[in-house]
Amino acid sequence: MRQSEIVINGKFLLAALEGMPRTGREICAAFDELLDDSRFSFLKITILAPKGASATCSLRNIPIVEVGRFKGALWEQVEFPYFLGSRYSLNFTSTAPIAKRFGCVVVHDAQFISVPESHGWKSSALYRTVTPSVARRYRTIITPSAYSKEEILRYNLCRRDDINVVHNGGDHVLRRSRDRNTLATLGLVRDDYIVAISQTHFHKNLKTVFQAIENDVDLAHRLVLVGSAGLDDYIRAGIQVPEGVRFLGRLPDSQFVQLIGNARLFLFPSITEGFGLPPLEAMFLGCPTICANAGAMPEVCGDGALFASPLDPMDWLEKIRHLWMSTEARRNLAVQGCQRASAYTWLKSAEQYLQLILQSVN
Repeated sequence: MRQSEIVINGKFLLAALEGMPRTGREICAAFDELLDDSRFSFLKITILAPKGASATCSLRNIPIVEVGRFKGALWEQVEFPYFLGSRYSLNFTSTAPIAKRFGCVVVHDAQFISVPESHGWKSSALYRTVTPSVARRYRTIITPSAYSKEEILRYNLCRRDDINVVHNGGDHVLRRSRDRNTLATLGLVRDDYIVAISQTHFHKNLKTVFQAIENDVDLAHRLVLVGSAGLDDYIRAGIQVPEGVRFLGRLPDSQFVQLIGNARLFLFPSITEGFGLPPLEAMFLGCPTICANAGAMPEVCGDGALFASPLDPMDWLEKIRHLWMSTEARRNLAVQGCQRASAYTWLKSAEQYLQLILQSVN
């Protein structure tokens, strides 16, 4: 079989390790593993990336080649296509060089249209300009859920019947080393706290959780938030935070997995997600999870999570209290969550990517 080459757009390597960049990194790591398999001996994969990107990632079989002088959208639209030439490209972050069409674009969602309140004007302008163009032009389109596919069509990002759904994985959390001193360092006790992700974006919807527990002092003092947004960010956003809620800030992966793995509950009230990686991570780690019954979460989490109405604080309070008080309910949900999550591995996702891409390349 003649050699096939895939060039990966490495812009994501300089971005914060969450959401779309997380997908890019984990798929690349799985590609790196698959290249040891004789089935893919004919395949060559290269990452072209901006200056400084190679220091953020280490792969055995996939070289990271730094090119150009710019970063971000300018690098992607000007320098990446120049060095790419006529080769097939894989683009992970819902954008790609508009001047090209021989490649694959991963369009994660249509949130820049469905929830514009969650996007600043710069990112909104970028996605509104670039994403519809490349979604219509590129040879292969991948999206992480049937829900996101429906959203792409609903908001007319493109009109095509060949949008491919490839679910993300979540098993990366099982491979992370754990900092066994995490709880002592943070002043927490195993199975005595609740975790949620701290973000003020409108669609993340933590306001509903805050409203649910605002009159329950005990639950408010049990809630810890991990992520980039602090109390001042919520004050600026006009979101009232119940007294007693703790902000832990960003944590390294070694502490994050230990924090989630020892929590009594994980809450994810987002009103829309193209996939919903955090609840899947919590399920992999055996943490009983409550999600909003919105976005892709019902599709992804299935019977592995408990669901609450995204805009009904009383529904959230009822579900939180039920799980908090019932050891048996938590144990059963944790088992179901692990079983459900086990179907979502990055290696499985990467093989599906390659099958679709190689059909297109050849």
